[in-house]
Amino acid sequence: MKIYNQPVELIINMPPANLKSLASLNLKKQLSDAGVPVETILNKSVKMPAGKKSAARSFPAATKEKIYVRTKIKDSEMNPWDLAHLASKSVGAQMSFIEPDFLQEFAVNNNLSSGYKTRQSKGLAKSIARSTGDNGFDPDWKPQQNTIWHLGDDFSQLKSAREAVDGINYIVRVGHLDTGYDPTHTALPDAARINKLQRNFVEGEDPLDAHDPRKDGMLRMPGHGTGTLALLAGTKVNLITDDGLFNDYLGGAPFADVVCCRISPSVILFKTSAFAEALNYLTGLTNSGTPVHVVSMSMGGAPAKAWSEAVNAAYEAGIVLVTASGNNYSGIPTQHVIYPARFGRVIAACGVTNDLRPYHHNKPGEMEGCYGPERHMSKALSAFTPNTPWASGSASLIKFSGAGTSSATPQIAAAAAIYYKKFNGELDRLEPWQRVEAIRYALYKSASKTAKPIGTFKNSFGNGLLKANDALSIPVKIITRKTPADSMPWFPILTTIFRALPGEEPNNKMTMFNTELAQLVYYYPDLAVLIDNEKKPYNKVTKTQWKQFKDAVIQHPGASVTLKKYLMSAHP
Repeated sequence: MKIYNQPVELIINMPPANLKSLASLNLKKQLSDAGVPVETILNKSVKMPAGKKSAARSFPAATKEKIYVRTKIKDSEMNPWDLAHLASKSVGAQMSFIEPDFLQEFAVNNNLSSGYKTRQSKGLAKSIARSTGDNGFDPDWKPQQNTIWHLGDDFSQLKSAREAVDGINYIVRVGHLDTGYDPTHTALPDAARINKLQRNFVEGEDPLDAHDPRKDGMLRMPGHGTGTLALLAGTKVNLITDDGLFNDYLGGAPFADVVCCRISPSVILFKTSAFAEALNYLTGLTNSGTPVHVVSMSMGGAPAKAWSEAVNAAYEAGIVLVTASGNNYSGIPTQHVIYPARFGRVIAACGVTNDLRPYHHNKPGEMEGCYGPERHMSKALSAFTPNTPWASGSASLIKFSGAGTSSATPQIAAAAAIYYKKFNGELDRLEPWQRVEAIRYALYKSASKTAKPIGTFKNSFGNGLLKANDALSIPVKIITRKTPADSMPWFPILTTIFRALPGEEPNNKMTMFNTELAQLVYYYPDLAVLIDNEKKPYNKVTKTQWKQFKDAVIQHPGASVTLKKYLMSAHP
């Protein structure tokens, strides 16, 4: 795991049975006595809209009962997982599971500093003028011109799909989890700017205001949320492109009632807890009578138990969750689909280029999209990137160098919103989780299989290339079986060590070790390669490979001392 010289924060799961004793529990003292000095117990409760306070009770216990602790120990002084194990020993049976609240990394392209400047027009559309001497597009990818191409019928079909549902009067609500939005940008929908349901999950900022203050600094990339929001639901703009005048909606679902959740000041780094708490908030809204139909998040990182719990709750509430499959530079941090996109109850948004090829490049230092391994692509869908339009800058700039799976994600979320708008009556009559399955079925069934894969088609593109208008010809299908609940990938080596019986639930200590192993495999390709880069199910990995893997973890500087000692005490 990477070191940021920041205080270690912990996510402590509190069993519901112990809630009543929480007031009398001197958690600070218990942790300090065990060698975990506490700076503060963080309050991450979310203010619900008026009349929605009962929504907090609608969360499943596993997603709700969490305590967040900031310690006085920095990650440069002690491995966060070692601190989590110390904390677990100190509180004993009172707590269920403890994991570090890591800073997650999401690879992005920083080359988004120049573009097209917006000016106000007396007409209905916003007029955008081309900046002098700016190319906009990235010449390493097609199309090598400044055009808005991804909306067309040869690509996503979002333009024709949204026009097909234009006359339907139904509110489709879409959650947007990102860095917030620029309130001055004329390409953004008013529905997002004035929405009273918006929330901010960044510590120290106004929790009721999700706008992006655009503060620059180390490891920051403000404005990312503005770019993805414009692709999701951007309003009508008047823009001179290399193809001529574009006078249309920039977003795939401009009709959507967008609920923005600012989960980080930077797309590059965000806390594990921020995504979970934001998604739990939207789930709470849904369960209390203000349905959020779709969620779009163009971020992600290493697996966390808090994420799997939040995803499961959202699925049960009927929320279609679309998240980015991730980006990498020469395979770093990973070439494969990241989390939470890898979870089975999520649509993983992968990239496909303008010339219908995988979002992959052999040029050193070039950002490319994550995809595969094939066994994790059964719920994936591909949308179009790079060189998409990108709203950026407080001066209302539009660029044509939008890139990464960040650009693909809002396209798929918009298509899900369009499908819900057309079939709202049929979908509303289903069980909530059946709505998720019906929408995913339509998007997967209608996806194009015409493309040029690397290896198998499924490995490169999952279920295919987004065709939003074709999806509208797929009737609502009633699915009778749920997608299995999401959890951490299980490492059989631990079952052997712990001598667990078949079907026996792993204890909290085993689950903590397992979660750390999953994160180690994500962060370190040298460990992943020892178990075939996750290309085969873990139960197919040989005993010899598991021994090599165990020995490598014991020697690895990124692994916690607690995990190493336990592996060393196990039989070979």
